[in-house]
Amino acid sequence: MLRFVVDWLAGATRSSAIAVDVPVVRDASAILRFLQRQDEAANALTPRERGVRFHRDEFTRLFDALERWPTVEFITTHGLPIESVDDLPKSADGGIDVVVRIITPTEHGARIVAGRIRKMIVNQQYE
Repeated sequence: MLRFVVDWLAGATRSSAIAVDVPVVRDASAILRFLQRQDEAANALTPRERGVRFHRDEFTRLFDALERWPTVEFITTHGLPIESVDDLPKSADGGIDVVVRIITPTEHGARIVAGRIRKMIVNQQYE
């Protein structure tokens, strides 16, 4: 078929046809990798979805680490208690709006607990 198209484009005025050797590609891995990258790009999360997932994952880790602490409560911005990760409210932008309430008999104790929580969040070590 290619030989016919080349002859037709050349005007077929020559007595001999133009021979064209087309290299045969036996390795289609480059094409497959390209198609896989296209599929991954089409199915990738949007930046907003990645942010919401990050918020939820980080809060889940924090909640799991602090759920046994008797001096820490998690409440919504409307004052409702959060007893599991499934109770997490979402704000209009998809983020998580939660108040971490520290209940201790002294202010010094509250500062110690707040420092430990802050250290967990900053270092991302929820143990």
